[in-house]
Amino acid sequence: MSSLTRASLLGLGTAVPDRVMLQTDWIPIADRIAPSGVDRAITERLARRSGIESRHCDTADHSDAPTFYPSDPAGRGPTTLDRMERFARAARPLAARAAEMALARSATSPAQITHVVTASCTGFQAPGPDQWLIEDLSLPANARRVNVGFMGCHAAVNALAVAAALACADPQARVLVCCVEICSVHLHYGDRLDRLIANTLFSDGAAAAVVGMQVGAPVLEAFDSAIMPDTRDEMAWTIGNHGFEMTLGARVPEILQARVGPWVGSMLARHDLRASEVGGWAIHPGGPRVIEAVLASMQLPERAGAHSRDVLRSFGNMSSATLLFILDRLERDHVPRPWVGMAFGPGLAGESLLVT
Repeated sequence: MSSLTRASLLGLGTAVPDRVMLQTDWIPIADRIAPSGVDRAITERLARRSGIESRHCDTADHSDAPTFYPSDPAGRGPTTLDRMERFARAARPLAARAAEMALARSATSPAQITHVVTASCTGFQAPGPDQWLIEDLSLPANARRVNVGFMGCHAAVNALAVAAALACADPQARVLVCCVEICSVHLHYGDRLDRLIANTLFSDGAAAAVVGMQVGAPVLEAFDSAIMPDTRDEMAWTIGNHGFEMTLGARVPEILQARVGPWVGSMLARHDLRASEVGGWAIHPGGPRVIEAVLASMQLPERAGAHSRDVLRSFGNMSSATLLFILDRLERDHVPRPWVGMAFGPGLAGESLLVT
């Protein structure tokens, strides 16, 4: 398909909080918020197996612990209201930093932006990230806005698909996409293993992209979706009175290993491609086992997961922002295209994209 009929990825930008939490910093924080019955050895083992050496977390600063970490008498942690207030304080400047970088790298002025597409599953507020960006970056007040809410880790693909459709409908459009997630406001205070794992993996970050019609830039060639049958209970993200609550089934890697290969292989076949012809893979790092499961399912060598592992190691799982971090690494490292990106979220659902 000619690049003149497909939208392109004109520039990417990323941002993380200044506060860095090393794996060794996490252990005492985990001890503090977990019930007394949770053995420290469990926390240490989960941290070692996470593949994460450092995370950027707005709530990780020890001087802030007296206001954020104390629990209520029932041991449930801050209320959802408290967490949403913290989300807004952290997310707004982070989104602006990522978007400013994307604008600069795409040589796009704020006045050229015609549409704003935002994504987040860790916070809700109106006015929210879409209007924050218009105000903070002096974007046109009449820019059209779309918010992709609560879709989870794969929402960057959904947001890019919306942006690509908008750009294809109007060749003069310049669409700003921004994913911003403050996962650390939803630290769980219980003893369920899946939530202890979530505490160990998730972190904070924002990523942005400018999408438009332009020859020579990476082309957003195709998008594909899959809701995997009989997996509804394997992954969920729900709103509780004391934060958003994760359900993460132990079978997720097994399911991905069985089903990703046929799904993504079919998408590639429709574009006359084989997995061996893909130059770069952006596999959302839901954890080391997710990366391993996808590589096995696609029969890919270990090196195909290198960029995903690098992002996980340095930043953790930033939910929807993470995939754009990996695409940014592929671009900076001049990895030859085509690229394939994929991410997974509640449902169990998958979203993929092909960049040529």
